[in-house]
Amino acid sequence: MLIDTNIILEIAFNQERAQECKKLLNAIDESAFEKEVYITRFALNAIEAMSGKQKPGFLKEFLLLIFEGKIKIFDLKIEDDLMINSIHSDLGLDFDDAVQYIAANRLGTWLITFDKDLKDKGVVVKTPAEVLKEILA
Repeated sequence: MLIDTNIILEIAFNQERAQECKKLLNAIDESAFEKEVYITRFALNAIEAMSGKQKPGFLKEFLLLIFEGKIKIFDLKIEDDLMINSIHSDLGLDFDDAVQYIAANRLGTWLITFDKDLKDKGVVVKTPAEVLKEILA
């Protein structure tokens, strides 16, 4: 599974669905998932840029999940960058959504996000609550 930027920023800035997202990260920390968990390098950099100064404690906790191998970083290749530009215009997605779209397809997995722009675009999207419901069932 691939985690979208908005899931992590939801926690960092204590937004409306932060608790739902915290439960997801706790489940990841407790190794509750059989599948590998990924975040794109682009998403990680955005999270670092947006929360680094304001939320250094949270950022450190999140980076430890990566350091411990509980979340893996997916790096896109130059071919992916070319595809992102095409997807960006062809599907009417913003740049961040196009990155997540390509990464999810490359990984052959689904995307955990609150972003509704990716629905019906050929990638399976789930919210943290939907994912948690599946593993707790």
